[in-house]
Amino acid sequence: MADELSKQLRDDINRILSGQSPTREDMTAETQQTAEQPANPIEIVHVYDLPPEGEETDEQEQQQDESQPEAPAPRRDRQRMILTLLGGLCLLLVIAVLACVLSPWFTSATVTIIPVTQQISATSTVTVVTGQDATGAQQIAGSMLSPVSMSQSKMVPATGKGHQDAQPGRGYVTFYNDATYTQTVTAGTLLTSSDGVQVVTDQDANIPPVSYPTLGEKTVSAHTVVTGPAGNIQAGDIYGPCCRLNVSAVNSAFSGGQNARDFQAVSQADMNNAVSSLKSSLDQSVQAALKTQVASDQTLITPVSCQQSITPDHQVGEAATQLHVSLTETCTGATYSTDSLQRLVTLQINQKARTLGKQYMLAGAIQNSIADATPQAHGAVTLQVRSTASYAYQFTQQQQQNIKAMIAGKSKAQATSMLLQVTGVQSVSLSLSYGDQLPSDPNRIQLAFLIAA
Repeated sequence: MADELSKQLRDDINRILSGQSPTREDMTAETQQTAEQPANPIEIVHVYDLPPEGEETDEQEQQQDESQPEAPAPRRDRQRMILTLLGGLCLLLVIAVLACVLSPWFTSATVTIIPVTQQISATSTVTVVTGQDATGAQQIAGSMLSPVSMSQSKMVPATGKGHQDAQPGRGYVTFYNDATYTQTVTAGTLLTSSDGVQVVTDQDANIPPVSYPTLGEKTVSAHTVVTGPAGNIQAGDIYGPCCRLNVSAVNSAFSGGQNARDFQAVSQADMNNAVSSLKSSLDQSVQAALKTQVASDQTLITPVSCQQSITPDHQVGEAATQLHVSLTETCTGATYSTDSLQRLVTLQINQKARTLGKQYMLAGAIQNSIADATPQAHGAVTLQVRSTASYAYQFTQQQQQNIKAMIAGKSKAQATSMLLQVTGVQSVSLSLSYGDQLPSDPNRIQLAFLIAA
């Protein structure tokens, strides 16, 4: 009974909280029921004044916030997120499958082919005729230019090493003849000076007879026996009779006597380096000066014909610390008709290239160089011309279509192997926009030909 009464009270309290008041019938029924109930302990329920609906005190709100945990995210949102992710993954999978299936239909390929290239070289002898018409088969027109003369000088250090043995003093001895006949003092005659230095004559002295009041006289070279500075005797150290009856001798001052020595000298390499450097600089300057005379349709013949003069201040082997060299060049230039030479060598090169076959065509310009230029009479110049040209294998339009059809739909490795077997292909490279398989449509394959230099 107590439980039923408590339940009834709770229902009434809830009804009051919800804004409803108990009806009269409910209260009568409850009174009758209570009267019929036996006396039992009654539970006391405290009823407090409640705030109006929808209003709560700050303390209640704080207690409610602290007592109730934060509500988790709704399960429905999690399910929606999972479904969205699964849908995106399915869409990506479908796109990948479609890409794999449809990629061969949309792939493009570029095939770069380097054709086989052959070089042809030829040497021609061409005569440049100046001042008149060129009538010969190997003749072309040309002209002579005014000579150009230029000089340059250069100072270079001497790097050579020299050695000189000890040297005797050298000078002259004059013999006088007081006899009425000619007398001869032979070479190698030994004379002694007042200082005790011995002197030897270098050549015979044929002394004429006296012609009074003038004695016969003859001067010859001589040197001292001793080497070094001691051989530099003074003039008159030999004075008086000697050698023969009625013959006397007098010496001049001797010099050049010195001890052995090592010294810095001019070497042949010093001379060659100086001249080579000057020539290189002069050649450029001379050619620049000659080119100012060349017409636009002409080409200067190189190397130009030059005469050179070398003037050093020391010879090779001389003692010196520096070498000063002057070089002068006087050059005469000639020109030839550029178009005439090109037509001549092109004709010869093409004739030689016919052995390669019709599929080979000239690739680039023919390179010409003058190997030698020899002046001839009447201003003519004979040229030795070396010509080089490259001829590359040419693929016709039909061959290109056949190549595309052959490699369409093949893998990159298969296409490369097949292309290297094609006549005229030297090397090949493939570039695909997607994957490793060439498109099945030949129209989506592009061929590019690269001529090797």
